[in-house]
Amino acid sequence: MELGGRAEVSHVLRLVEKKMQGVLNEYDVRPLPSDSQDPPLAQHGRVVSNTMVREGLLSSDSPWGIWEITEQGRKALQQGGV
Repeated sequence: MELGGRAEVSHVLRLVEKKMQGVLNEYDVRPLPSDSQDPPLAQHGRVVSNTMVREGLLSSDSPWGIWEITEQGRKALQQGGV
């Protein structure tokens, strides 16, 4: 929520990477040989975001490249459910 509940995916992933420094290793942030664009962290972020959309925590109708929390997601966050 520190980004106001809506942000570009790339910005969110950079913030996650920064906050997880010391936890992530070089393999988490280095692009895979099979995909020169995205590191595993970004790929995992997409998988997790799809799950969160199915669970109603992220909006399903946000523009491409934007993640937006739903009211249900806000409530879950406040209750410590995520």
